[in-house]
Amino acid sequence: MPRPPNPWLTLSLFIGTLLAATPPPRDGGLGFFVMAALLALSLRWDIGPLALIGLFAVGLELRYFSFGAGISGVADVTRGAINVMLHGGNPYGIGYDPTRPLAEPFPYGPLALLWYLPWKDPRVLEVMVSGVITALLMIRGRPLGLAIWATSPMLVQLASDGSNDNTAGLLLLVALVVLERMPRAGAALIGVGAAFKIYALAWLPPIFVWAGFEALAAGIVATILGWLPAVVLWGAVPILQSFQLSDATHQVPYYSLGQALQQLGVYPNKGVLNIFRLAAGGLSAIVASAFVRSHAGVVIAGMLIYLVTLYAGFWSTAAYLTAIGAVICWYLDVWLSGERDTRVRWPGDPVGRLTAWVDHRWPRVEPGWILSVGGPGGLRG
Repeated sequence: MPRPPNPWLTLSLFIGTLLAATPPPRDGGLGFFVMAALLALSLRWDIGPLALIGLFAVGLELRYFSFGAGISGVADVTRGAINVMLHGGNPYGIGYDPTRPLAEPFPYGPLALLWYLPWKDPRVLEVMVSGVITALLMIRGRPLGLAIWATSPMLVQLASDGSNDNTAGLLLLVALVVLERMPRAGAALIGVGAAFKIYALAWLPPIFVWAGFEALAAGIVATILGWLPAVVLWGAVPILQSFQLSDATHQVPYYSLGQALQQLGVYPNKGVLNIFRLAAGGLSAIVASAFVRSHAGVVIAGMLIYLVTLYAGFWSTAAYLTAIGAVICWYLDVWLSGERDTRVRWPGDPVGRLTAWVDHRWPRVEPGWILSVGGPGGLRG
């Protein structure tokens, strides 16, 4: 059998076809048939740009038919917090479901209040953000990451289930892309992301090891400035109460080490597991950061810290995987293909020309261990 003209593209389409075989409940399998047709065409012709457009269209189609299929209450809580804020109240320290003894609080940063302020239904904005990420992956021309992001059933459902991790993922992705060329600016954007969801701070320890103290300071200052308006307006105590109330609402272990232990017949203590989660997260930050030698190392170490901190406790959720899913899909082709050029080029290669201009204007920070106050990474901000 003759080899496909673009084996990497064919492999990407094959994986996307497999993932699209499980369509959303209200979809008739259109996405799967489109993917199968693209896969068949790629066996004979190099359909690069057409495949990218097809993947983008399938990603939007799957998200359209899965809209609102999830069960997360984050969107309702966020809208409730915005309404309280607009009426002059304190959105922190209270629950937003009077029908439940342990009502869900608003444990997110003040940036989330501003981000969703114009939207009656935050789910609409989340699915739009997921579509923007799909578009960015399409334009970039890395087919494997695009195929996984566009067709993964989990990522498709979590695009509009009510959770807010697509926006968190976009903020994180922008910060990490900027970080590779301007470490201090990228670290500051990590702080901006932490003003949306605090878990973005998982990337600061490896950033410190790779880019030095100035980058770390930029991330910390941006985090403080992002949370400061909420502290001034509504107080630190209600904000901390929101985090405590959020933990109190989770009475049953779920999608976590706690649930895994329970399935093995071990019934863990919630308090002990929560302490273990923080300790494991801190240990992973020390160990993983010690091995960072490059920007890719920062990305991977941050993801490890993130996963350990969020999943080694009593309760977690699959929605947290959306944020790092966006990052993984952005870098996956480069990581797996090594020195091979697997990028699909658009006619005239505008992406290549733009990349060359950016490389000239803002060159990537040289790989290496830069743990210093004024090292090479710290000087590029």
